[in-house]
Amino acid sequence: MLKKLLAGAAVAAALAAGGPASALTWVSQLEYRDGLTGAQSPSFGTVTLEELTANDVKVTVTLTNPGSLFVNTGGPHDPFLFNLNNTTSTGVINAPVDTFIWGGQAGGPFSATPFGNFTNLIKCCNAKNGAKNGDAPPLVFTVSNVGGLTFAGVGATRDGDGRLTGEGTGNRFQSNSGGWWFAADIFDTGTGLTYNIAARDAFCRGDGCTTTIVPEPNTWALMILGFGAAGAMIRRRKTALA
Repeated sequence: MLKKLLAGAAVAAALAAGGPASALTWVSQLEYRDGLTGAQSPSFGTVTLEELTANDVKVTVTLTNPGSLFVNTGGPHDPFLFNLNNTTSTGVINAPVDTFIWGGQAGGPFSATPFGNFTNLIKCCNAKNGAKNGDAPPLVFTVSNVGGLTFAGVGATRDGDGRLTGEGTGNRFQSNSGGWWFAADIFDTGTGLTYNIAARDAFCRGDGCTTTIVPEPNTWALMILGFGAAGAMIRRRKTALA
C-alpha cells in the first residue's frame, strides 16, 4: 500500500498560494477490488486529500486505466463513498456530478458491497446505470465545515512513512467499522468489467506497523540449496576427522 504524507510539497504549494503553511496532502491507493483477495498492484486509482484551510479539504479521485469511468450499478454500488465522524454543518463545493448527499440527512448510510457502510455519497451519471452513462475522472470536490475539518483530526500522529498512528480531535475523515476509507464503483477499460474498488485503513496498528519480508519462491530454492551444501560439507568434515 502506498499511503504517505506529502507535507513538503503541500507546504510549498500553500505558501505559493498564500495558504496555511500547515497544509498537508494525503494520497491513498484504491487497491482493493470486490471478488479479489488482498491489495492489487497496480492500484485501480488514487484518492488525494489536500487540507486547503482549517475548514476545507479538497478531494481528487483518479482512475489508473485510461478511459475508465465512475458508474452507477446494482450491488449496491455507488460512484464514490467516504466516511466522516461528523456530518453536521458540512457541505460540498464544486462537485462536478449531480448531487452531494450527507448520510443521516438524505438516505444514508450508503453501502458498498463488500466494503461496508459510509456516511457520504457522491452521485453521478444523471442517475442512469451502466458504463455508457459513466462519468470520466478525475472526480474533484471540496468538503467544508464551518467548525473545522482535517483529514485525520487536529493533533493526529503519524509514523516516519506517513501512516497514521492515532486520530486527532475535531471534524475529520475516518474509516468505517471495517477499516475502509473510500470506495468507488467504476467501469475499468483495462478489464472491460464493472466493479467496486476501495482504499484500506490508513492507520498503523499492530502488525500493520511492521513489514515481514517473505522470500520469493526462487529465493527459497537458493536457500534450500545453500542449506543442503552446508550440510554436505559438515558431513564430509566429520568423515575426514573420523
